[in-house]
Amino acid sequence: MAAVMAKSTLSYYIKGPRCPKWPLWFQLHRDAIHRAIYTKPKGQPTDETIDQIDFDEIAASNRKWDLPESQLPADIGTCQRLTIRVAEVEIDPATAFAGAGLAEPALAALTNEDMSVEGCGREIPAELVVPASLRPKLDDDPFACRPLSAGEKVILYLHGGAYKYGSAASHRALTGRIANHAAMRCVTIDYRLAPLHPYPAQLHDAFIAFWYLVKCGFDPQNIVVAGDSAGGNLSLALTVLLRYAGHGICGLLLLSPWSDLTTERPSLKRNAKYDFLCAPPLASPLNPARTFYAPGRRLSEEMLREMAHPLVSPVNADFAGFPPTLIQAGEKEIIVDEISQLHENIIAHNPEARKGRYVYECYADMIHVFHQFLSLPDAQYAIAKAGEFIKAL
Repeated sequence: MAAVMAKSTLSYYIKGPRCPKWPLWFQLHRDAIHRAIYTKPKGQPTDETIDQIDFDEIAASNRKWDLPESQLPADIGTCQRLTIRVAEVEIDPATAFAGAGLAEPALAALTNEDMSVEGCGREIPAELVVPASLRPKLDDDPFACRPLSAGEKVILYLHGGAYKYGSAASHRALTGRIANHAAMRCVTIDYRLAPLHPYPAQLHDAFIAFWYLVKCGFDPQNIVVAGDSAGGNLSLALTVLLRYAGHGICGLLLLSPWSDLTTERPSLKRNAKYDFLCAPPLASPLNPARTFYAPGRRLSEEMLREMAHPLVSPVNADFAGFPPTLIQAGEKEIIVDEISQLHENIIAHNPEARKGRYVYECYADMIHVFHQFLSLPDAQYAIAKAGEFIKAL
């Protein structure tokens, strides 16, 4: 790693920053993260050797290298752990997942498992953030998970991390700032992670969390769903699933959303030298889309068709009448082409939508979920804009 840092620093001072807006510390961070997660193609397992992959071992490695806990300064907000007891959320599997296609039986099975004697004690860990901007207006317990005023809006945040990393704690500094700008409380859940819990376990947890907030007294139309990267994928999938059953939400905030798990677009190569994000190709059994959807399963045309379903690759959804949505992305991220396609698809399905209902902001020189680099001026500006968008809903 020292050699990577030395090479990056030397390049910065001799050739200049890789992108005009990159300070030295940012280029060093990008190169360090890229080096840590980069896997050389040579020696990668193939579908011929897929049976030799130990996914328990991979999950243990993921936990070892998980995203670190972030801090929330008191002048931004405060947080407290929250436990969602799954048994308290009543879901009828016969009707709740109608229209979910291939996911319907799996979602129903997960619900039945939770209703069983063995599963009835399952809990979803979560975190409730109370922003500093809201504290002076609260007379009641700010950590009570229920509306503290008539019509109170709340953010349900779904963290990123390729469905294998991340937590409410790792994203606390980001969610706290978004909540503070929006002047809304924010609930972030620790959904189950792949590969030990493949699709649709994450969607099931998000679905339960949404209805838990409704059970606590929040109107579905007052819940803002937000997420970054894989959490953006999950936010979209949750919204699509709710719409299948005729339920709407207040709005969506999507930061660098991963919306297409089957198509490798030109930006994947075009921006490889800029973005820290990198992954084995779809042909590899360790590709994050595959370890999320069906770890250990060989790639086939049938599997690709399944992964193109809107609840897996939401870029393919029917967006007619979609809730207000703000999408933010970085010009230099490897999935920017699919993010742009997502916005184009939303607009194409809503030609008569009022200006400002569907907003796409693509930030020059920025990379995947640049919002997490909190010292960047563009990150601070984008977070403020995100909060303003939510506040105006």
